[in-house]
Amino acid sequence: MQVPLAFVFVTLLITPTLADPRDTDVVRVGPWAITTTYKGDKFDNCTMSRSGESVGSMFVRNQDGLMLRLDSPTWKLERGEVYSVRLVAGSQSVEAKALAETKDVTVALADRSFDGRLRTANVLEVRGDGATLRVPLDGSAAAFERLEACFNKNERTSAETNPFVAPSKKP
Repeated sequence: MQVPLAFVFVTLLITPTLADPRDTDVVRVGPWAITTTYKGDKFDNCTMSRSGESVGSMFVRNQDGLMLRLDSPTWKLERGEVYSVRLVAGSQSVEAKALAETKDVTVALADRSFDGRLRTANVLEVRGDGATLRVPLDGSAAAFERLEACFNKNERTSAETNPFVAPSKKP
């Protein structure tokens, strides 16, 4: 059964990220929580999340770039369904695809100039099929900076400990 996008974006709730026990600290930057995620012993990604009364969101920074994840336990989506959405941050907008799982949607944020605009906008609007979801971005500039620092630190550490990656030369 296909659920109209208007129904999908009615309520959102963020699902907590399962972090490796060695990195249970959460760094708070304004309303945002920055965490590091591992799969086994390997660094996987850094996340930046917040939740509010009706909207929860998570930005995920991994090797592939930046993604936005929205989820709700009340959703009943068909896994693999793709919704067309327009993302709007300030005066800039881009077309994107939201890939559905049973309880969440993920949107790849592939436009670097748009990603930069997220840092200065107050709100990210996700527009689709008659509904608009508003994701508050207040305090996001510092949080996105911390998200990138988290990713770069962990990515560099992973490369330094991987015997198949050449170590960086130090003068």
